[in-house]
Amino acid sequence: HIGEIYMYVDALLLFSDAQAVTATAASTSSVDLSAVRDAGAGEDLYVVVSCDVAMTDAGSDSTLAVAIEGDSTTTFTPDYTRTLFTFSAVSAAGTIKVAKLGPDDLNLRYLQLKYTPANGNLTTGSFTAFITSQVDKWTAYADAITIS
Repeated sequence: HIGEIYMYVDALLLFSDAQAVTATAASTSSVDLSAVRDAGAGEDLYVVVSCDVAMTDAGSDSTLAVAIEGDSTTTFTPDYTRTLFTFSAVSAAGTIKVAKLGPDDLNLRYLQLKYTPANGNLTTGSFTAFITSQVDKWTAYADAITIS
């Protein structure tokens, strides 16, 4: 159970599992694309990040940028970086962000996430993040049918 999303999460595609983030940090795990077989073959891939513990800071003005980094080695002096999205200071537990991965995001062997706070020091906040091809994209809409 990730926030309000229920889905299968492959351990080889897991970046963070309830990782506490209060300062700039890399995800606790990296993804080795050579170890992952046919990840999303023929399907779009997404990074899902769930805020498990609400972000707080003294001024309620912090943000947390989440970027994906790619490298040809495990040293992570990244050859490639792209910011996926930003959480705001009001991000509560259960807040979920999803970003579609593009071809450039998958060109290098190793991937990790980089969490970068701005505008203040976070005192709390934890996140779970992973790659998946199956995001919960279903939305309920009114059916415009009147039953009398």
